[in-house]
Amino acid sequence: MATLEWSNEYSIGVPAMDADHRDLLDMCNRYLEAVYGRENLEHLISLLDRIILRTQAHFQAEERMLDRHGYPGLAIHKAEHDRLLRDAEALSYRMRTDQGETGLEGIVRETTTFLGSWLLEHIRHNDRPYQPFLRSLI
Repeated sequence: MATLEWSNEYSIGVPAMDADHRDLLDMCNRYLEAVYGRENLEHLISLLDRIILRTQAHFQAEERMLDRHGYPGLAIHKAEHDRLLRDAEALSYRMRTDQGETGLEGIVRETTTFLGSWLLEHIRHNDRPYQPFLRSLI
């Protein structure tokens, strides 16, 4: 079973944000474990919805922090947050309604792939760029 592994490469040096990222990684791993353990659909939806809610809270906290410090890339960063949340919510909706060309199994597979990559890729490509800006304020 493939799970997501935390590495110092993903640390952005802001303890609260790093803790949030680790928490989200653990939540994604719980979802992946439930998929591989063939848990029922209601359980998978519940786990995905908790990930989405936790992600929303994290994104809001991160955006407030960046706004407070005057991060010049905030609008672009927030747009990426909004896109990720829309994608996750669309997957959750499709899981609930069993809509789509790929059927329920395909939707679960898409969701697994999405969760397996979005968090770490988002940290690497969208969060790491604000690290030098925040360090310059110290």
